[in-house]
Amino acid sequence: MLIKALAVSDQIDPRIHSSTLRERMPDVSIVFGCGDLPARYLEFLSDALNKPVYFVLGNHLEEVTRRGERGKLHEPMGCIDLGGRVLRDQSSGMILAGLPGSPRYRDGEEQQYTELQIWWMLTKMTPKLLWFRVHHGRALDILITHAPPRDVNDRDDPPHRGFKVLQRFLRKYQPVYHLHGHVHLYDRSIPFAVDYHNTRVINVYPYQVLEIELGSDGRVIRPAALSTK
Repeated sequence: MLIKALAVSDQIDPRIHSSTLRERMPDVSIVFGCGDLPARYLEFLSDALNKPVYFVLGNHLEEVTRRGERGKLHEPMGCIDLGGRVLRDQSSGMILAGLPGSPRYRDGEEQQYTELQIWWMLTKMTPKLLWFRVHHGRALDILITHAPPRDVNDRDDPPHRGFKVLQRFLRKYQPVYHLHGHVHLYDRSIPFAVDYHNTRVINVYPYQVLEIELGSDGRVIRPAALSTK
């Protein structure tokens, strides 16, 4: 079975934030938000497409809004925060996990993390990953993060360096896809996707529509390797 997923990050794109979205993308089955997107944008996608919307927080905390007299923080309504979690999408059977934020490059920022903090977040996810491996034959199908792995789709400047620990995580659990944002791609000659061992790492900025092949149990089928030429 082939399904389509809409992945978005970092910027409200007028081609997506449009009253005609449902007519233009009627076959999208699931939405992934890879960080730094206003709550109203994710809520729009949930309402317009009427499909599950999974997201992680970016390093600018755009996804939360203050509501009510006391200004309490709220995450986007109708959407599912994947940050630090592993779960199975009920409609497709895909196993999903997510990590928020970016590497720390400035003190006092809530959604910037050290390598140790991300390692600990991943460690707490390990029991669920192993449970899925035992009961479903694989630990993870798709990883959603804001920041990329170190030396994979990242940049040399401190704000846009990736996490080293994500390299080890991808090698160990081998999700079929790793979707991220954070690194803005303005030059379309730069590849947005690369194969890292058995995982296709995709920078979705500002959006990508992915065709995902599923097995009968919801397992994501690995795509053919990208050409290195």
